[in-house]
Amino acid sequence: MYSTPPSTLEEQARERREKLEQQHSVGANLKKVVHVFWWSSLTALLIAGPFALWYTGKAEKWYAVAEVEAIRLSAEFGMTVKNIEVRGREKTDPEALLAAIGQKPGTPIVTFDVDAARERIEQLSWVRDAIVERRLPNTLIVSISERQPVALWQTDHGHTVIDADGAQLQDYELGDYLDLPVVVGADAPEHASEMLTTLKSIPRLFDMVSGAQRIGNRRWNIQLSNGMFIRLPEENMDKAWARLDQLDQEHHILSRDVLIVDLRLPDRTFVRLTPGAAEQRRNPPKKGNAA
Repeated sequence: MYSTPPSTLEEQARERREKLEQQHSVGANLKKVVHVFWWSSLTALLIAGPFALWYTGKAEKWYAVAEVEAIRLSAEFGMTVKNIEVRGREKTDPEALLAAIGQKPGTPIVTFDVDAARERIEQLSWVRDAIVERRLPNTLIVSISERQPVALWQTDHGHTVIDADGAQLQDYELGDYLDLPVVVGADAPEHASEMLTTLKSIPRLFDMVSGAQRIGNRRWNIQLSNGMFIRLPEENMDKAWARLDQLDQEHHILSRDVLIVDLRLPDRTFVRLTPGAAEQRRNPPKKGNAA
């Protein structure tokens, strides 16, 4: 009968290494299983939790609790609105602007609705557009672009300052805008921009303009500071305005005793004299008899 020879020291060491490797492999696999299970459970909770709350009708309460917690944490870490930087404001009423921004003391900056604030600010008459931004931890930056007055709209109720879009502006001193041209007509505000752009194309003529009247919702009569009226056509207004400039340079028509210059026809110009000049033309002074 033979017995198994005892293992050498090398063989015994190799057996111990194999056992340790097997134990390490089992532990690593178990760790991976636990890790995957943990993340799967968390993902399922994040996905299914709100859905379950919605399904059971408790989502609104859940969100309210979350908002309260956000407010508490924001206050704890100092992330509440404390500073408001406003850029681009000149004519907009500051109190109305602050009311439109809508922040209250202690408002959490992370939950402040910048889009809603921007929409409220753009409802102010002087504001063309606005941008509202957060600067953590505690500052709001409000940048606004204001409307630019271009004319005074005259109605039965008085005068209103309007911009190039025809928007009626508010909260201003009328005396600051008496040098603007006056426009008259129910639809004058929405059509004033095109007309004024045409008139400004010849600066020396525009400097003489004091007002404009919208006729029949179709065209404009322009009044000059010397009391003269220029009847512009419905179409090709720019060509008629350039023709007036040429007539004045060649015949000094704007410095004569003329009441109306009619440019409505493209191939001819009609002129009406002032009453005094017309009377003088009808009844020229008689020359005295020579002595």
